[in-house]
Amino acid sequence: MKNKLTLLFLFIPFYFFSQTTENATYKTISGFINYKDKALENVTIFVKNTTRFSVSDAKGFYSIEAKVGETLSFSYVGLNEISILIEDVTSMLNIDMTITNSITNSQFNKVPKLGGSNIGEHTEIPVAVLIDGKSLNENAISLTRAIQEKIPYISVRYDDFGEEISYIKGKELNGPVIWDIDGVFFDIPYPILISEVKDVYVFNNLQDEYFIKVNTTIDYKTVKGIYFDNYYFTPEEFYTFDAIPYHKVKTKTPFLDPYKKLKVSEALDVYNKTSINDKNSTNFYFELFNTFKDERKSTPFLLKILADYEKISANNPETLKAIAYKYQEINEHEKALEIYKNIVKLRPNHIQSYRDLANLFLELGNYRDVWLTYKYFLTKGLKFDDNDISEVISSEIISTYNLDLDNVSKSQKIKIENPTKNIDSDVRIVFEWNVTEAEFIIEFVNPNLEVYKIENSLVHNPGLIIDQKTKGYSAKEIFIDKLNQGNYFVNLTYLGNKKYEPTIFKITTYYNWGRPNQTKKIEVFDFTQKDKKIQLLKLKRRFL
Repeated sequence: MKNKLTLLFLFIPFYFFSQTTENATYKTISGFINYKDKALENVTIFVKNTTRFSVSDAKGFYSIEAKVGETLSFSYVGLNEISILIEDVTSMLNIDMTITNSITNSQFNKVPKLGGSNIGEHTEIPVAVLIDGKSLNENAISLTRAIQEKIPYISVRYDDFGEEISYIKGKELNGPVIWDIDGVFFDIPYPILISEVKDVYVFNNLQDEYFIKVNTTIDYKTVKGIYFDNYYFTPEEFYTFDAIPYHKVKTKTPFLDPYKKLKVSEALDVYNKTSINDKNSTNFYFELFNTFKDERKSTPFLLKILADYEKISANNPETLKAIAYKYQEINEHEKALEIYKNIVKLRPNHIQSYRDLANLFLELGNYRDVWLTYKYFLTKGLKFDDNDISEVISSEIISTYNLDLDNVSKSQKIKIENPTKNIDSDVRIVFEWNVTEAEFIIEFVNPNLEVYKIENSLVHNPGLIIDQKTKGYSAKEIFIDKLNQGNYFVNLTYLGNKKYEPTIFKITTYYNWGRPNQTKKIEVFDFTQKDKKIQLLKLKRRFL
């Protein structure tokens, strides 16, 4: 994406931002270390490239001094070493140590994107490709990888059994590629020698299903002793409706007992009397907000809850971001805008700070300040890289440019030339979360109940987590070019965030993205419970 931006005007004054520098003083980092839900003693904690270290005690507790930008290393014989970059908000890190996996999920996609995902990215895909078997790399680790070397728009993932599953990049939600080997159809290709391949033909049909047709010199369909049933997906690889709908998830909130069955006016009186004692309860403000957000005439109460929380969180950008999500959820965009301006001051070197601000200006139809925001970002020497947040920004710059066509002579714009982006899709989903330590798995299910997962975790993709922290972003976009008949489910399994506070997710669903009849819906979800698969969205064609 670096070469896609054409700057028409660069040096623009941007009067409402101020710059701050990172605090270079030592801060205390502490927490508890566990292995299989039990306290782990004698874990060594080092500050990399220094002589500072600590050791966990019998309760798994540790404490160590470190600076923002330094890296803590947690190590224990026989377990995976964990490295964590210290941020401006880092004070508590509760660590779950893990044993080395028996199956290695190699990261063939070097781009630091969420789980290495390419879901929904626009890719120029030929209708059909023919490959001569003699041109395949006989030293490739598998036939799938040999074909991928020739056809880069094929992506490969491992399932839970270590089997290679092939997809077409950008069309993962259409399901895996279907294999046709010597006239027999399979979900997973059985092992054959690359030297036995006569030719490979990759093509799609009218239903946008993709096939890899392999002709061999052996004609395997005539060979006895091959158990073809072994090369189809097992029932475990399809969605079994095991996700819990979000509204059915219950958490223990004793501080809400006094509010049960109260009217909004009565709840406000209770809040004024008791909030000073309850405010330190985990997620008190947001739980109370969630309890009354659907009640009639509740807006003044909700605004007071958020305003009070905003006051005591004025210097915590992660909590402020979550409060802004809540404001957006109830269409209080001007109040969210003020928070995002404050976050830019607190985190002037975070790319997400500028995207969030620009996105609010776009929400309010203030195109001029959208352009000023991004151009100020560029004049600071920051840049758009090939990562998740830059893809989000790219989509929104394109959208802003197309919406702002009537003001060509008034606005000083950024234009993306020949973008390889989805500028027109049935659905665009933007995932955002407030805590950079948050780890989770997003599961997509198509109408055929085929599952595709992407993971944001330190164990699965440590390079991604480092990139998110150093560049400052926590967002991902997903496109569904064509929403077919039936239900699409979006589920999330929360893996934790290394502290006791919840992670707040904002999910914005755009229907008819980039079209005149585009609509959108913002939904906010609070997560505290780990390792439960939760259903967040159900998408249908009738919503278009």
